[in-house]
Amino acid sequence: MKPLPAFLRTTTFRITLFVAFLFSLSTFILLLFVYQSTAGALSRQADILLTQEINALSSLYRVSGINGVNRGVVERSAANSTYLYLFTGASGERVSGNLNGLPANAAGKSGFFGFTYRSGFSSDAGDAERRARAKIVRLPNNYLLLVAADIEEQAQISGKIAQAMWIGAILVLVLGVASGALISRRFANRVEALNAVARDVMAGDMKRRAPRNYTNDELDELSSNLNRMLSRIESLMAASMYAGDSIAHDLRSPLTRMRARLEQAVREQDDAGEVFSETLKDADELLSIFNSIQRISRLESGEQRSVFQSIDPAPLVEDIAELYGPLCEEQDRGFECEIETGLQIKADKGLIAQAVSNLLDNAVKYTDPGGGVALRLRKCRNGSVEISVTDTGPGVPVEKRQEILKRFVRLEDSRSRQGSGLGLSLVKAIAEIHSAELLLEDGAGSQHGTGKGLRVALVFPRT
Repeated sequence: MKPLPAFLRTTTFRITLFVAFLFSLSTFILLLFVYQSTAGALSRQADILLTQEINALSSLYRVSGINGVNRGVVERSAANSTYLYLFTGASGERVSGNLNGLPANAAGKSGFFGFTYRSGFSSDAGDAERRARAKIVRLPNNYLLLVAADIEEQAQISGKIAQAMWIGAILVLVLGVASGALISRRFANRVEALNAVARDVMAGDMKRRAPRNYTNDELDELSSNLNRMLSRIESLMAASMYAGDSIAHDLRSPLTRMRARLEQAVREQDDAGEVFSETLKDADELLSIFNSIQRISRLESGEQRSVFQSIDPAPLVEDIAELYGPLCEEQDRGFECEIETGLQIKADKGLIAQAVSNLLDNAVKYTDPGGGVALRLRKCRNGSVEISVTDTGPGVPVEKRQEILKRFVRLEDSRSRQGSGLGLSLVKAIAEIHSAELLLEDGAGSQHGTGKGLRVALVFPRT
């Protein structure tokens, strides 16, 4: 058995079909109400007028007896009224009226009933049949009076209303199903486009993106979120590949040094103490790299967010300044410190100390002798708190500033310096877990005019 088209099997089509059925049902009920309010009203009005006419003839019987009824029927029949009359005697013979005989279905009728007749109630086949509504009144001595009203025009109007009602209900249902199929087909095509993107991505094409129509509907928003997710996954995969290459590159140097040193010691039977001391330094460097990787992973998972407290960062920054001030002086670098007291941020002291220390390490490392480093803590105009480190080093090009925040990323001219490329990645992770903004801007400029310097700021939200 051939399966139904995909769009006919969608949830959207089923929902649309159900809604179309409900709408058709409500339309049918509404049209039925309209029918009762129009055709029903016409029928009730005809019964009222027919009753009035019967009551008028019955009053003649009470006043003038059988002769009065007969005279009234003769007068009304001769007046070419819209009513039909038949007055029969005790033996059932026709006495007067504009009908030639009782309708075939009149026997035993006591209330209103309908029948068809031809003009003059003749048997002429050329006369058109018309519909009428009648009521029979039985008088004493088996006399019988039938009064009927021609309702052909009313019946035609009622028929047209009923026909319009059925056509309207069917038309609504058909249009509902057709629109449901159209909408479902369009919806199914858009969903299939998303499935095609998913299949291509699973096949390894990380450049594929979901198509958008920029209407900001739910599918367009889904496509936008899917594209952002794919971009994030692509970025993470690229970072993972780069990290693997960088780890291999950065770990190769200390491992090579360790092996060469040990090999030389074995070959020359050198003093083992110095060899082991240098080897321990290389081992510490390896452990530092792995510890930094683990700490960044824990921070990015939000592991320590629950232990944050409201603190004044001034004492913490002062302690760090006291540590780095003498270090800069020893290495012929100026050190400036500006600390504003009485501020509050919600943070973890250890993480803030780690971030600021990493920034100062980088500033000192990349600032040439004779340059300067500045550490500042201040309150911004919008109430946020900023901790910044500014140096007079070569700076970082604008197009590279986001790249150096990734793990193991080091600019080519800094490969000769000691480091693993994890310092700013750790600072970025600490900033994100504190909901702080990490800014990289031009610094004060180098003293020799060879670089713009770099200013890195952690901006904490107002508490």
